[in-house]
Amino acid sequence: MVAWNDQLLVYVDDSYDQEYADNGVSRYGAYLRQRPNEFRNSWSDEPEPIKTPEEFAVHAWQVATPPVMSPGYVRIRPDLHRVSLHRDDDDGSLYAEVRVPLRHHDISGETKRLPYAWQDWETENDFAGDRYLAHLEPRTLRETAVLAAAVVRVSGREWPHLITPSAFEGRTLLDEARETVRTVAQHINDDAGPIVAKILHG
Repeated sequence: MVAWNDQLLVYVDDSYDQEYADNGVSRYGAYLRQRPNEFRNSWSDEPEPIKTPEEFAVHAWQVATPPVMSPGYVRIRPDLHRVSLHRDDDDGSLYAEVRVPLRHHDISGETKRLPYAWQDWETENDFAGDRYLAHLEPRTLRETAVLAAAVVRVSGREWPHLITPSAFEGRTLLDEARETVRTVAQHINDDAGPIVAKILHG
């Protein structure tokens, strides 16, 4: 079980990945093998890996997280909805996006409460600890629901140590994707973790 804390948003679960792998090596590796074209350079006549560490990071992260892998190779803290990686349309630089559900008391404060009749996110304990409950849409809509969320975006433009891939298949692809995902996870925790903590706890 992950020991979540206020600034730990994502966690790379190597133990689960190996324990539940059909081949005893990696579930993540099996998912990578199912998507070889995502890691090939589509502009080249010859088979070769994609050219930039940014594009590689986006694809490696996408495969490692829900909805592609569930449970993911990368675990996302239960009270968050999504942690995704993107490239800027203008210059191709990386940014991470964290979707943070906000309950009514998070957005209305003590002096101005939202009407009690308006439904909020429903919470559910997924056994990851009482402090970080999963936030779910209301199972039944009674009349009105107000479901708020904050979107935190942090730039990955200056993130060091991202890999320029040397393979689009096989064990080398798995090793490079794993290293990339670990690096991205660390940067997301370091850069976005304090911001999310500030939003939720002031």
